[in-house]
Amino acid sequence: MKMQKIFKIVIFSLILVVSGIFCHQAWAVFNLSYSLDQGGSRLELDRNYFSRSVTFSILNDTGSRYEIRQRIESPLRNRDNPSVTLGNNFVVRGFRGSNKYGDLRIPPGDIAVRNDELIYVSNPAGTADSFILVYSIKNFQELTPGSYTGRINLVLNPISSAQLPVNAIIEVYVTIPNDGGSLSVTVAPAEGASSIILSSSDSDNLRGAANAVVTINSSFNGPFRIMQMLPAPIQSQDGKSIDSSKLLFTIHDARIGVAINQPTPVLKNIQTVYSSRPDGSADKVFVITYSLADPLSLVAGNYRSRIQYLLESSGKQINLGALDLEIRQERTFEISISPQDQRYSIDFTDLKPSDGPRLNEVLIGVKSNLGRPYQVTQNVLSELASSNGEKIPAKYFSVQTLSADDTKGNLKVANKISVEKGNTLLFVSDTNGSADKFKVVYELICPADLKAGNYSSSITYTLTEI
Repeated sequence: MKMQKIFKIVIFSLILVVSGIFCHQAWAVFNLSYSLDQGGSRLELDRNYFSRSVTFSILNDTGSRYEIRQRIESPLRNRDNPSVTLGNNFVVRGFRGSNKYGDLRIPPGDIAVRNDELIYVSNPAGTADSFILVYSIKNFQELTPGSYTGRINLVLNPISSAQLPVNAIIEVYVTIPNDGGSLSVTVAPAEGASSIILSSSDSDNLRGAANAVVTINSSFNGPFRIMQMLPAPIQSQDGKSIDSSKLLFTIHDARIGVAINQPTPVLKNIQTVYSSRPDGSADKVFVITYSLADPLSLVAGNYRSRIQYLLESSGKQINLGALDLEIRQERTFEISISPQDQRYSIDFTDLKPSDGPRLNEVLIGVKSNLGRPYQVTQNVLSELASSNGEKIPAKYFSVQTLSADDTKGNLKVANKISVEKGNTLLFVSDTNGSADKFKVVYELICPADLKAGNYSSSITYTLTEI
């Protein structure tokens, strides 16, 4: 009887263990979903939105790795002529930095949407994550007009678990307008360029500029507008991005129509850059000049995007095409000392024992766009001494760091300390490594036994990344 009770307990325990296993498998979360930047469930691309971003979200509590592959369930075909497809003109780019844990395999530059493309691989722990892909249509003006439909499928596959694959199917709709009159207005980079290229190295003040030339080739019987938009993020290959408000444009040479003639941020959405007169009269040619706002706030790197141009006339919008945008932000990491003659020494001239306190102020400025914190160190190479070798004890010679208006970083010598030989940390930047400036104030108290003369100390300042 006792053995029978033990046997029942063992069986009951096994049932509980097995039930627990099945319950865990039944309730494990393993799912893939998506959302579009403009809402809805269909990826719709047209002359106004020829590029749209899609955010994919993965839920996984199995503790196992997974991958996501992209499949073409149905290529984008013309409804009226199914033999015509968009082919490699349907492209995708990865938004680097939009994922936290895994490896987003799609590069930040446009590549054709391909079948069975490996999109994403999780970290070894299979951590839940999300990422952004930007789907676009390129060569709009060269494509056969009409409506195109197709379907892509992103498949969430388990790598080391018994979960079943999960499909996220996206219906794609593309409208290529019949813009027979689009050649009436053309937009092209300035002569000698293949795209809009902004480079800080082209300008002493780090504010590069580039031009797009707009040519109006025909006459209009009524008013029209020329518009632009930034449909894709301005992003570098390593995932850094620039806010569109940092990209400015202006038109200086418009004489007939109404143009934006003050530096204005380029918007992600459609914005008017030029308007004709009510009777349709307009400048035959004008130049849109693009520049960077506050270049030192931009982290060094090469950034890419596109600017899309549109013509609106008689209530109809016509696609004028897009120009590639490239921003080459050169590395800047330098220190400046003012006054310049005190870069390597601190001098006190014509000292006498009866003199009161003598001050010597140095302004230190740092230009940096590395996006990493840095520090400034003082290195005293020699004691304060005269040409005859007379030395002033360190206790009479002090240093202090002070704010210079809008100093952002951390002053490390807030109170006076003696100037000793060797290194002293003066300043640490903010966490972003922002460009900054601060004051270093040296004070000398003349001792009673001071021998009159000129005294100096060799001091250098070192800028280093942390």
